[in-house]
Amino acid sequence: MPGISIGSRARAAGSRLLRWLVAGSLSRPIEVTTAWALLLLLSTLCIAKLQFETTAGSLLNRNGEAWERYQGSLDQFGGDEIIVAAVEGEKALDPPTLSQVDRITGEMENLSGVRRVDSVFTVPLVRATTDGGLNLDPAIAGDPPWPPAALARVRSELAEDRIAPGTLLSKDGRVIAVNILLDGDVGDRREAIVDEVQRSLGHNRGWFSGVPVFETRVGARTMREIAFFVPITLAMIGLGLFLLFRSTSAVVIPLLTSGAGCWATLGLMGILGSPVTIVAMLLPSVLLALGCAYVMHILTVVQGVTGTRDLDAAIGRVARPIALSGLTTAIGFFAIASVEIDAIRALGAYGGVGVLIVLASALTLAPATIRMWPVRRRASRLHRWIGETLATRLVAVVSRRRAGTVIGWAFILLVSTLGVARLQVETDGARWWPLGSPVRDSWEAIRERLAGMSPMNVLIESHQGKVVTDPQVMARISEFTEYLDALPDVGKAVSIADPIRQLHRGFGGHEGYPVPEDANLIAQYLLLLDSMDQIHDLISEDHLIANVLLRADNNGSTHLLEIARTAEQWWEERGMAGFSAKTTGIMFEFARAEEEISWGQIKGLSLALAAIGVVLLLVFRQPSIAGVALIPNLVPLVVIFGGMGVLGVPLDAGTVCLGSLALGIAVDDTIHVVTTFRSLRNRGEASVASLESSFRLVLPALIYTTVIVGIGFVVLGLSQFTLTRNLGIVTTAVVVICLLADTTLLPALLIRRDECRRSGNRVSS
Repeated sequence: MPGISIGSRARAAGSRLLRWLVAGSLSRPIEVTTAWALLLLLSTLCIAKLQFETTAGSLLNRNGEAWERYQGSLDQFGGDEIIVAAVEGEKALDPPTLSQVDRITGEMENLSGVRRVDSVFTVPLVRATTDGGLNLDPAIAGDPPWPPAALARVRSELAEDRIAPGTLLSKDGRVIAVNILLDGDVGDRREAIVDEVQRSLGHNRGWFSGVPVFETRVGARTMREIAFFVPITLAMIGLGLFLLFRSTSAVVIPLLTSGAGCWATLGLMGILGSPVTIVAMLLPSVLLALGCAYVMHILTVVQGVTGTRDLDAAIGRVARPIALSGLTTAIGFFAIASVEIDAIRALGAYGGVGVLIVLASALTLAPATIRMWPVRRRASRLHRWIGETLATRLVAVVSRRRAGTVIGWAFILLVSTLGVARLQVETDGARWWPLGSPVRDSWEAIRERLAGMSPMNVLIESHQGKVVTDPQVMARISEFTEYLDALPDVGKAVSIADPIRQLHRGFGGHEGYPVPEDANLIAQYLLLLDSMDQIHDLISEDHLIANVLLRADNNGSTHLLEIARTAEQWWEERGMAGFSAKTTGIMFEFARAEEEISWGQIKGLSLALAAIGVVLLLVFRQPSIAGVALIPNLVPLVVIFGGMGVLGVPLDAGTVCLGSLALGIAVDDTIHVVTTFRSLRNRGEASVASLESSFRLVLPALIYTTVIVGIGFVVLGLSQFTLTRNLGIVTTAVVVICLLADTTLLPALLIRRDECRRSGNRVSS
């Protein structure tokens, strides 16, 4: 058949290439190491050009209609990123606290990149005077000292205002807020502004938080985590390698090989101008772990081997499984590139390329280095015990209880499936930080005392030329705003209807806050309010778009998207015909991006599993054995995602590499077992005997790989930063589950497959 002949030719070409790489590296070690040294030198020059974009904003989805709408809203209404600095006094409107707020307000107004500063010293209160005039002075307009009677009047006026409560002053009056609104194009000034707010606030009783704080502090914390944990991880991996092999060369070679591949990948990113984002910072740890895993298989077969021919024969036995493992792992990373977010696409692309570079390093630099610096120490007692005693006992137990093993894993799979149903597809940046950290505590304190910390906008836009100042439209916007304001997860909702209603009440002496029924009167009110900068955040100049400002109490992406869906559904059902309601804003964009990242992981894994299934089918040429090989790769994914569902660990930016890494480790173990097993079966050995021989050869490497990779990632689990800790703990669990699946479920399925084939042959004969 043409397909089979093409596949056979491809396999033959691949085998020749592997033999050429290994043999060439062993016969010309100096040339190979020199070539890698030159590559690393070039990579170093390229890394000097490497850019870092480690703010959380690097994860935004800058594609599609929603992003264009957000950019349009920035052009129309200005930047919507807000830093809230809140100061708490001993009593309501405490004069020392007011003095501090006055000072912070003045200092922030002079900062480049700050669009506006809202506080009780700058925001006009909409008040009608007794003589029928309009007072748009701030709540506190004079200099200190402020008489108690005047402060009592101010507090009463603020309480009656439709905008100030919750945004400028807490209910009890003790917490006074300064809202610092940034320009839409603030760019690199964001971090400097956050630092200035922190400096201005000082060490008094106060807090500051907001989207810019999370954006900058997450990136800085991630860089500190990497700088702290990567050296510790390397030291722990090195110690583990030495304890397992008792050889200096066995420590240096894996770290050198994986480090070279990782360095070359970073150099490639530098020369192509691709920045290191908050998710791309995970790549070094992942590539180091995979590189060590590949070289581990080589080290276990070259212990005590020194001659070129013997080394060639030893490494040749594991080269093909290592190559297949690298190929399938690269496929897993390339599948991530299906996510529409640029940072995640880059992670998938460079992750896949990085795996291939690490693979090339393992098949060339590692053999060349081993040729010049052999691992002379022979296999240790532990190695022999694993390869002889443990392997024999393990296969014996599994072969006797293969049905029970399969049933046991089926039960685990069923329970895990129930856990998968509880898996949260959500990100909450506030909860990346532990309780007790300034970022988390400030967010919690402000959220409890004021009205929400997560800004979103709902744009009410005309599509038939009718203005939003029409009394009927204004009445519907007012009703819509009150509905949103009453939602449990919304701390504050403000629209153009609020100052209009307040002014109408003041001039007309109405009970409550009615919406004017006269379009000319609304137009006059807007003319009076035109000098207020805050009004231009609520309505466009042509009066065709109204902007409803929301402050949500919950940072969770699922909650924010639910608010958006609820708002848009309400308007669709009860809003005015000819007008649409669409949600946008910085926090909506973060929530939308996190949703894309989370579901993109699932989509990417599905694509990766399908592609890996095709690769296994081409390699093993038999659907039954390809299916058997695929199952132990699927099971750990279900188990780990089920465990995450039970434990409440969400799918988010911190776990974006998890699926690809799990597939890479699982496929690595599986291919080594199945390839060796098939080779022995083709020689005529029985199933159980073939498994015994296979595990004698590969089990030490499987266990060593699990130990080393586990050590590398379990260190990250000690972090208090959720992004780092989750990656460490979950990845450690993944490698353990993969080992268990490949040493119990896989052999049981292989034996069961052979039994079914024998039964089928007897029936057919």
